[in-house]
Amino acid sequence: MSFNIRHGLNNQDESNLRDILRIIKENDPDLVALQAVDSLTDKGKVQFQLRQIAAQTGMHYAYAVADTAENGTQGVGILSNWPFEKTQTINLPRTSGSDPKVLLCGLIRLSRSVTFRLCNSRLEYASVMDRALQAAYINQMLVNSVQPVLLGMDMGARPNEQPYFSFRKKWQDAAHGSQMQTWNEGLPGDRLDYIFALLNNKVRIKNYKVIRNYPDVSDHYPIQATIEFW
Repeated sequence: MSFNIRHGLNNQDESNLRDILRIIKENDPDLVALQAVDSLTDKGKVQFQLRQIAAQTGMHYAYAVADTAENGTQGVGILSNWPFEKTQTINLPRTSGSDPKVLLCGLIRLSRSVTFRLCNSRLEYASVMDRALQAAYINQMLVNSVQPVLLGMDMGARPNEQPYFSFRKKWQDAAHGSQMQTWNEGLPGDRLDYIFALLNNKVRIKNYKVIRNYPDVSDHYPIQATIEFW
């Protein structure tokens, strides 16, 4: 599953963590990539959204800080039913004045014969140049991986736009060309969120869906794919 959770607020700017938990529990993913995740301090109390979700789901978690403010941080997180052997945070390139962005990867040993990386990122939404630069950099960092790589991402770009082109040759797009929108404030066909699998490994994407039965939880719909290793 991949899901931009809108900094823990729904479309009415109320906490959406309860609904996020409901979505995760109902769809029962083994792996989750969450974007726009906050860890904030309010009246002396830390509200670490990812840790709260992990505690309620029983999943292992890793968090990467993209940006820091006076009251805390925001970034991306990954959840897994299996422990992470190691994690890595990579700062993405950006032009002057744009927000910092990161790529987070966790190494997971599924069995003696299968070890893979789960990665997650949210690209710059305000600049086409930054999105294209960051997409190309992520591809460059991951495309020669020895292990299989699964990548969840809020790309902020449609499949016919430049950032997506970095993933056309060496990656499987779980949506298989679907134009079903994932940004619910946009127009039909606004697919901005993705799950990719690296092509140079024995990985097969079996199915894909956009979860649309909770339209007000975020300005993005969660997406989910079933992925098979062999």
